[in-house]
Amino acid sequence: MTCAHATWPERWIVAQEGSRQTYAIPLAFHRLGALRLFYADIWCRRGRSVLRRGPSGARAIATRFNPELPLDRVVSFDWPAMLSRSLLHLRRGGLSQQRIADEFCRFGEWFAIRVREHLKGLELDRGKDLFFGFNTNCLEVLHFLKNRGVFTLVDQVDPARVEERMVLEEIERWPGWASAPGLIPESYWKRIEAEWEASDVILVNSEWSLEALVQQGVPREKMIVVPLAIDLPHQTLQPVKPEGNLKVLWLGGVLLRKGIQYLVEAARRLQHLNIEFLLAGPLGVSKHAVQSFPPSMKLLGRITRDQLGQIYRQAHVFVLPTISDGFAVTQLEAMAHGLPVVTTPNCGRVVTDGVEGFLVPARDGQALADALAKLNDDRGLLRAMSVNALKTIQQYDLPSNARMIQSLVCARRNQPRETLLECHG
Repeated sequence: MTCAHATWPERWIVAQEGSRQTYAIPLAFHRLGALRLFYADIWCRRGRSVLRRGPSGARAIATRFNPELPLDRVVSFDWPAMLSRSLLHLRRGGLSQQRIADEFCRFGEWFAIRVREHLKGLELDRGKDLFFGFNTNCLEVLHFLKNRGVFTLVDQVDPARVEERMVLEEIERWPGWASAPGLIPESYWKRIEAEWEASDVILVNSEWSLEALVQQGVPREKMIVVPLAIDLPHQTLQPVKPEGNLKVLWLGGVLLRKGIQYLVEAARRLQHLNIEFLLAGPLGVSKHAVQSFPPSMKLLGRITRDQLGQIYRQAHVFVLPTISDGFAVTQLEAMAHGLPVVTTPNCGRVVTDGVEGFLVPARDGQALADALAKLNDDRGLLRAMSVNALKTIQQYDLPSNARMIQSLVCARRNQPRETLLECHG
């Protein structure tokens, strides 16, 4: 069944704390003419040119903006949000895992309440309006809109408790590596589970996440799977040049969850090949762990979004040996720059093994080393995979992503009411 605008003219209300996917969801709906409002915690309307010349924190604030989104469609809570985020950033190094999760929930509730209060002043149409929120920062909005009969969707960005269990296993396997060990508090999980219960549909970005949520009691019928997408570059990028020492890029938090320990294992096994490893992202492991990194691993530190293109262009291959990820949009960004991707099955499936890169088992440093050695030895294969990556990434554009969401949501909205009630338990 298709959603004809004559019978269901969708108007999406999107609420998003942070700059996840560089605002891909509101941007995608806007390009389809289906965005009514976008709620952001911070929206940098002025002073971006000055901020871009400042330190990394200032440059990060400057990226909290997209010129394509009309200002009259964006509602933000800039100054109080910036103060709260800045204080958390300054204190985060000394906070426990439990305290960090508490802070996320606190800010999520603060954000959701402000969105809810603004929505109270709007005329909502249950036949037209739909809401898209993200886990931990939309519970109060979901409750409000449920009472108004507005269809709601929550994006669960990770596999939740299943992922935490896997991370705890890694902490036990690698003693002394975790920088902030500890359990995520039950209050965090209860908030997420309440959002699952309150929403009409739960969106996950991979089959990996879907199966994890099924293990946690979420009805399979209540979920839809939609991969992430990116704003593809207008210019056609060229495949990587395979000459010189192989440069392998890691981009993101340097964490046990993302498998840094197994990349270290692989790098040790490959030291005789002069492969260079570039680690771009904030450290999430202990100093003890960092001291065990081989000399071939270079720490680049935290990277702001305005530096991403430059970082990707430095590399030949992108590596993501993740233990668990809801999707990992960095896969798409890397492929858009022509980088073959070496990753695991424990995230969104973008790579076909042997086509745009390699799939290796999670927690297997030897398999990871073998894949990288093969690309180092066979530069023709490296270039062919680069060409394939540039072709495959064309499937992950924003309009196609938004149309997929609309189609799946349309099918759920048009189910008989008794079927929906069965899905919701």
